Amino acid sequence: MIRPLLLSALLVFGLAPFAATAQETPKSFSGYNELFDHFDKRRKVLITRFERLREKERVEPEDLRKAEDELVALDREYCAALRTYVDEHPGANDLMPARFEMTVSLSRLEDRLEDALKAADEFLRHHADAELAADARFVKAQTLFRIAEREVEALAALEQFIEKHGERPEADAARMMRVRTLMLLDRTADARRALEALLKSDKVKGDDAARAHIQGLLDALDWVGRDVPQFELADTAGKPVKTADLAGKPALLFVWDTTSEPCLGELPFVLQAQKQHGEKLAILGVSVNESRTALEQWLARQKETVKFRNVWIDRAEEGTLLKKLAVRAIPFNILLDAQGKVYRYDVRSDDMLRYVARLAK
Repeated sequence: MIRPLLLSALLVFGLAPFAATAQETPKSFSGYNELFDHFDKRRKVLITRFERLREKERVEPEDLRKAEDELVALDREYCAALRTYVDEHPGANDLMPARFEMTVSLSRLEDRLEDALKAADEFLRHHADAELAADARFVKAQTLFRIAEREVEALAALEQFIEKHGERPEADAARMMRVRTLMLLDRTADARRALEALLKSDKVKGDDAARAHIQGLLDALDWVGRDVPQFELADTAGKPVKTADLAGKPALLFVWDTTSEPCLGELPFVLQAQKQHGEKLAILGVSVNESRTALEQWLARQKETVKFRNVWIDRAEEGTLLKKLAVRAIPFNILLDAQGKVYRYDVRSDDMLRYVARLAK
């Protein structure tokens, strides 16, 4: 019987791994069901604890981090136990679910993605006609998509999955990942054609939310290649900042508000871009805080962390850079190439970092 662990639904975009935890020698099991039951009981306890923490009105970040670490550590132990079981029982009749669970669990660990790919290939080599083969192909394609510099392979795997399993529910996610992969490969014309094809599909025609989402992606593509609007503002130090200052190297415009939780959630990615690419990337924070004073007071408390330049814009005023850029929600990132043209419009988090890495080469 195939019994994936309770948290397998997190698959690729679930909990991120944090500090590695020392592991004991993997326990031996006589069968997959025994192995599953052992870890399932422990996982349910950890998940209950984690969910109770998240339900609290106030929770310390370190408490959440500790709970996440425990789940990640259990995943590591589970993968080790599955590997041991498969290696020690080459003739067992329950290796198919064990190999599949190993593929999925490894794909949840950011530092084990290459091992997840090997596990997916192992599964498909032994169980190409199994019921879970399509799931394994999807996990492999999704994992390839997450690894920088593997975009060509990811595209091939996604297209193969869509061709073979186009009617499965996961195919919709695969089609959207295909668009993102095309963008990461700078194949914007192909990405546009793929989005236009999706917009015309019967499934999207009957789904208002999906249609609006895809149209929004097409609208964002319309900005690619445009000149950034002309502006001249004063930063929080009183020094002028104008459009010409952004030319000569790639730039990131980060539209944010220091009182917005989503913006503060995006800030670490912006800081990581600055840390990784330093002098090769210009970063300009475009604040829409309630007042310039509120922004300046917050930045003064964070002067050792937030070192990129910031300008303040009255969000209600007409004709501002904010209005010219058609920013409707924050946080909002716009990447410019070295010529001052829009390279990517409305990109976030990991995708933004991967685009920055390409621009900074």
